[in-house]
Amino acid sequence: MRRAELPNLKPIKTLALAALLLLVSACTALGGGDVPNVELRAQRLNETIMCPVCPGESIDQSANPLAGQMRAIVYEKLNEGWTDGQIKDFFVERYGESVLLEPPAEGFSLAAWVVPPVAFALAVASLLLTLRWMRMSASNRDDNTEEESGRDAYVTRLEETLRPTSALDADAKDGREASGDS
Repeated sequence: MRRAELPNLKPIKTLALAALLLLVSACTALGGGDVPNVELRAQRLNETIMCPVCPGESIDQSANPLAGQMRAIVYEKLNEGWTDGQIKDFFVERYGESVLLEPPAEGFSLAAWVVPPVAFALAVASLLLTLRWMRMSASNRDDNTEEESGRDAYVTRLEETLRPTSALDADAKDGREASGDS
């Protein structure tokens, strides 16, 4: 039986890759130019302000009527010329620091920024030290095994030497009888 040969797929793969790259570049070129700057800023701000009614959801994600009102306020303030910081401060005044999805990097909230990277670094360091300790323990165990086998041979020789002479004579006699030297 002869195995069927497949056609050369290299030109097809190259053509498919080129078509994919063309599609991606066309999508990026068409998608970026028609959104006004105010809309982009409003969307970014809406993603950083939390809905007071829906815990853990930004006003961009929430379907609550209050979130819709807050989105309208953001858009209105941007059209009035407010900066992003001023708009965030406006909502912090009304709802408190908890309205921001990203805690400020000052005061007690600084711990939310510092503790996770420090904990991660400590975990990695302890993992590396544990692995190093385990590797060193394994090599010590191998060395101990060699020492123990040498020690066992020494103990065996010592026991043979210290055996009573009558036992040695009996062993020698048994050995001669087994070989037929009697």
